Amino acid sequence: MAKLEIPEKYKPGFKQLVTVDVRTVDELIDALKQAPPSLLIEDLASIVASQVQALTLEEVEDLIEALISLYNFRDSFEAPTNKIVEGISQAVQDDEDLPNLSGGEKQEFERRLAALLEFDSVLGVTSKAIDVMRDHERIFTRSRVLTDMRPIFEVDLEKGPAAVVIVHMLKIQYADLDGTHEFFVALDSIDLEELRQQLDRAEKKGKSIKLMLDRANILYLNYLNVE
Repeated sequence: MAKLEIPEKYKPGFKQLVTVDVRTVDELIDALKQAPPSLLIEDLASIVASQVQALTLEEVEDLIEALISLYNFRDSFEAPTNKIVEGISQAVQDDEDLPNLSGGEKQEFERRLAALLEFDSVLGVTSKAIDVMRDHERIFTRSRVLTDMRPIFEVDLEKGPAAVVIVHMLKIQYADLDGTHEFFVALDSIDLEELRQQLDRAEKKGKSIKLMLDRANILYLNYLNVE
């Protein structure tokens, strides 16, 4: 395996894994044994953090994000777990921003890493679920509706507005490989109603599929704050 380097965004998580005490690692492992997979790292971290006393929610998020990156790496390159553990251990040792490991600390870190790479039903499924949800040409990020009044004037402007129309401007923001973009679509009251009907229909179809999955005893992944 080629020499690995720790990306900057994952360094806080690996630092946590190096420096936390054994009791905290055991609490983390116990929490992961009981946690369901998720579509959001934040949701999974919230569940785990409630059972790990010594770490804040943000610290647990950093740790899980670092672990998820290893599951992604393993699946993408079909790398065996022992090789990933060896490669990451050496990468941490070589990184000036991360704690320098003694012989015993290096062995303990590798033990922790190996143990945390055995949670395929939680971290592995979460990793793949996030990847599947994001594997699109464009991903919706947010929206906003701006409502305008537009006056209508007769020939004689001195009389002031003869009428007013209301226009709703739907702003859609999305992300792709080139970054974040946005576009605007003008809607009238009929368009709003049609859009509302389409969204209601999509929600009903989602609920129907969920009932089918429940009958088949297949886990349905959803966000914590969405019914």
